[in-house]
Amino acid sequence: MKLKFLLPITAICVLVMYSSGTAQNFKEIKIPCQKEGNSNAMYFRATQSGASRNMATARDKALLNAKARLASLIESTVASVTEQYTNEVDLGDSSEFQQSFEQMTKEVTKQTLVEVNITCETQTKNSRGEYETFIAIEVSKDAIYNGVNKEVAKDQKLQLKYNQMKFKEKFDEEMEKLERSDR
Repeated sequence: MKLKFLLPITAICVLVMYSSGTAQNFKEIKIPCQKEGNSNAMYFRATQSGASRNMATARDKALLNAKARLASLIESTVASVTEQYTNEVDLGDSSEFQQSFEQMTKEVTKQTLVEVNITCETQTKNSRGEYETFIAIEVSKDAIYNGVNKEVAKDQKLQLKYNQMKFKEKFDEEMEKLERSDR
């Protein structure tokens, strides 16, 4: 009979001790440049890090990683805009338009990543003796939007199906969503 009561009480005591002990073991980690990597309605932003025994290599890795993250963000945002745009505008063969637009977006993104602004850069040395670089970069939404317009102007097929004002409206809406999601 005593065992029936003792087991649940012991289990509760162990759980209380375990949960209170682990709560004290958590320590918040502040990552350099993290807040500078949040996108908003005007800028696509990304932050990343890179580590190496060589300081320059650590920086190159961080920049390359941040650019890859930024490219992914831009491409997924523009893909979402394109999908919304094609659903709202009667284009006939919307899948052909989307494929052409996706290819063009990749080219615009590639060209734009050359012109990114570094908004934060911090270098540290970790416990293994490696340099670790944290970096935040940004590119303006206008640079992407203007790049899209420039590329559309080169393609007569896309020009026929492209409504610049409607696309800009959808693009601005998507940037507002991006800002709300990064908060």
